[in-house]
Amino acid sequence: MSAATLTLEPSVPFSDIKTSIVERIWNLDNIKLLSSIDGLLSKNSPQEPELKPYTMDEINQMIDESLADIKAGRVYTFEEFNKKMEEDLPWLK
Repeated sequence: MSAATLTLEPSVPFSDIKTSIVERIWNLDNIKLLSSIDGLLSKNSPQEPELKPYTMDEINQMIDESLADIKAGRVYTFEEFNKKMEEDLPWLK
C-alpha cells in the first residue's frame, strides 16, 4: 500500500493511516506547507492544563477544612477506606 494511494475509509487500520500521513509529510519539500501542517498540529494538540501553585492561604484553608472534618467525625478508618476502594475500583486488587 503506497502513501499516495491510501483511501481513508473506516476499514483502513488506524496505524496505516498514521503511517501514510507520516510518509507523505516526510516527502514534502514545501516549507510553507510544512509550516502550515505544524501550526495545525500545534493548534489541535491536547494542551496540558496550566497548573498554578497553591497559595499559603489556600493551603491553610484546606488544612482548616480537614481538621473540621476530623472534629465532625467525617472520616474513614483505613479498613473502611480499603473496603470502599475494593467495591468501587475492583480492578485495583
